[in-house]
Amino acid sequence: MGVSTGEYNLNGNSKLDHEEDEKTPFTEQEEVNGNEKQLIEKCGSQHTSGSSEEDGPEGVLTKLKRDAVYREKFLISLGIMWSFFVLGWTIGQFGPSLLDLRIITQVSLKKASGFMTGHSVGYLVGSIIFGIIFDKMRSEKTYCVAWTALALTVIMALIPWCSIYELMVGIHVLKGIAGGGLDTTGNALLISLWRADGKSFLQSIHFAFAIGGAISPFVTGPFLAPDMVDIPSHNPTGNISIANNTVESDNATSTDSLELPSMESRLYIPFSIAAFLALTASIPLFVLAFTSKRPSETKSVKSTSSDSEDIDQERNVQKVSTGMKVLVLVILMVIFGVYCATEDGFNNFLATFCVSQLKWTKYIASVVTAIFWISFTVARFLGIFLAQIFKPIKLIFLLTSLLIVGFLGFMLAAQFKIYEGIWISSGLVGASMSMVFPLIFAWTEESILPVTGLIASLFLIAASVGSMVNPIFLAFLMEESTPMWLAYTMLGESVVLLMVVCLAWTFASRIRLPKNTFREVKIEIRSEDPDEVEYRSIIAESELNEDRL
Repeated sequence: MGVSTGEYNLNGNSKLDHEEDEKTPFTEQEEVNGNEKQLIEKCGSQHTSGSSEEDGPEGVLTKLKRDAVYREKFLISLGIMWSFFVLGWTIGQFGPSLLDLRIITQVSLKKASGFMTGHSVGYLVGSIIFGIIFDKMRSEKTYCVAWTALALTVIMALIPWCSIYELMVGIHVLKGIAGGGLDTTGNALLISLWRADGKSFLQSIHFAFAIGGAISPFVTGPFLAPDMVDIPSHNPTGNISIANNTVESDNATSTDSLELPSMESRLYIPFSIAAFLALTASIPLFVLAFTSKRPSETKSVKSTSSDSEDIDQERNVQKVSTGMKVLVLVILMVIFGVYCATEDGFNNFLATFCVSQLKWTKYIASVVTAIFWISFTVARFLGIFLAQIFKPIKLIFLLTSLLIVGFLGFMLAAQFKIYEGIWISSGLVGASMSMVFPLIFAWTEESILPVTGLIASLFLIAASVGSMVNPIFLAFLMEESTPMWLAYTMLGESVVLLMVVCLAWTFASRIRLPKNTFREVKIEIRSEDPDEVEYRSIIAESELNEDRL
């Protein structure tokens, strides 16, 4: 550390012969016995004592038994995990159910893209509203997550019964508001509970999200409407293949109204299951919020600015201009926008692509979507451990590179009808997308700036914008030109994502201190002579070797 553990008197002697009961005062307010002749820095001693209890599973179990605050934080984290499982479930079942939502509302694919756009608009609005509410709340913030989960319960139960197109769009806007609020407050609450120590918890909640998304297509698939529907004899087209989207635009209105009744779809069953799961997520969070014994926000609001400075010092971040922080934030928001446009676009249109381009059945298309989510889930589980080994930015670079490879393989497999390649590339795309979202949160918190409710809200606003733009032109291109535009668009967006990540890393590295920096620690040493009251301050330089990026 560059600081000797010996003591120095004013005459230059190397050691002080103190009596047993005489103690040495330090500016760090640490009292050390004279016979031990050691200097213990305050921050070092606190870190040692804190980590000794937490290392290993026995330390965690001990804390769960003895520390009520730690136990409460742990239980809240589990509640957030389950709520994210439900959020992933609701999002994962949308792609396979899109064709049945068209049956219920009697609309074409182009108009059905309004469901996704409405959901994205709602996600944006929900992220803004609940991000502000989360930061303004002075009572237990767990209520924010609980209320959004409860709202999702009601909305999921109502969706299958909205046969009017405008009503279906409106209910998806509300679903987006609830989902965006849950996503924003869940991430912000977890980070506020654990700070930089919560990387594994952050990966865990998004792993739970992926599990929900992987399971829901299997549950939804058996309740979808049949692939073929007969049309009355007075219709000149004979019969129509819903799976292959061969309805002519001039016949769409009449055939839909006659031959695609909403009762043919049993979509209300999987959506009712989703509503029940959302209810099971909200109740425990309400109980934990009501019985919370943690200090309220009103007691700590005065120390917010000082806490933020302490966090910056712990993470070894420079104090930079507001303009630089805004610039990096904007670039990070672009990353979120492009990434979520890619993830949601591929997930939502994959089943439709397989049906219309590859002529597969809806059930097989649902299974392909499930393969995407399974690989997504497995990779996120591995991310819980990889996040402790590798730096977030290194994993982000690796995953975005693999994403390009996956989409390139998907495009070639679809172009040349290599069906095995569709399955393999879909799995690779899911694995590559798995950890990017939580890793950007972790990278921001660890190396750039603290993730508050406002920051989480801005990130999710950008994510919503990306998710909102993609369905509009994707649905148009897939219906008016060729479904292959899904593959072309995804490949292009993955390349753009890697370029923006490189740009973000370039700017973020400018707000970091050099690898070898020094921290000043003032230590006052008392003279050996009790009659001499003079004190000497010496500066100890402790070298910090932190390589965050």
